[in-house]
Amino acid sequence: MEKPLTILRTAVGCPASISFIKELKKRKVRVIGTDCNPLSVGFYVCDKWYVVPRGDDPNFIKKILEICKKEKVNAIISGPEEELISLSRNKELFEKIGVLVLSPDFKSVDICADKLKTHRFFEKNNIPTPKIYGKDDVKFPAIIKPRFGRGGKEVYRVDSLSELKPIIEKVTDPIIQEYVSGTEYTIDTFADLDGNPLSIVPRIRIQVESGISVKGITKFDKELIEYSKKIVKELKLVGPACIQVIKNDNLGPKFIEINPRFGGGSILSIKADPTIIDNLLKIIRGEKPIPSKGFKENLMMLRYYAEVFIGEENAHRNNL
Repeated sequence: MEKPLTILRTAVGCPASISFIKELKKRKVRVIGTDCNPLSVGFYVCDKWYVVPRGDDPNFIKKILEICKKEKVNAIISGPEEELISLSRNKELFEKIGVLVLSPDFKSVDICADKLKTHRFFEKNNIPTPKIYGKDDVKFPAIIKPRFGRGGKEVYRVDSLSELKPIIEKVTDPIIQEYVSGTEYTIDTFADLDGNPLSIVPRIRIQVESGISVKGITKFDKELIEYSKKIVKELKLVGPACIQVIKNDNLGPKFIEINPRFGGGSILSIKADPTIIDNLLKIIRGEKPIPSKGFKENLMMLRYYAEVFIGEENAHRNNL
């Protein structure tokens, strides 16, 4: 009988992490959850949980190492960019204690976290991407967004010079990008430890709230799959990644972002292609993963809210 795995999942305060944790637990994985917020909903579906510093805090790595040693963790699956940057920089510290950090190396994570470096990567590798404008050569409409950021925060569409000036002043380290209309896709990928893609699943983001897909559908698109394969191989995107692209019927695809982690809507791709979790566990066990033979197309996801109530045992009881 195989010894159960213990996986540390960071950033369990994100509601989208719940379904992923449940998928792991279905496979008898012991899940340790961490988050910097003590009121994180994911704590209540994990086997054990810890409040930790933010990913960019100098004490973050020290705390995660302590937890890994105490809980005999086999692997870490990270969430936001600041955590990925810290963990990828310190992969060797975790390898020394037998813990696999399932992320690309720091050089690749750094390219993905910096939208200007991502843009240059796309151009260098002949992957279609929206133009980036200087302040004096903007063509409207345009998009203003921060060079470093996530979840759609501080992203604005501007239609004139008069709109541009006040908005650009309030965006941190802004980038001005060509506006592209079309169908918004996320392409979920999963690769082995050498950056060889095992699964590639495109999905249309039908509806998005706070940067997370709440309605989506999987779609086979050979062009998007081929470009994504190239991105994964060139960047050696170990483990999970999600790639953002907008596809216009006349202009074709324009690739925008690369996130070297499971995305907020990646559970749809996991349901469409169960080999993603199967291969994740194989890699952690040191077994050879098996490339996927495909995914279920036109699988639709519709999300809804669910609640966790804490302290119900202390509720007042009326004597009526």
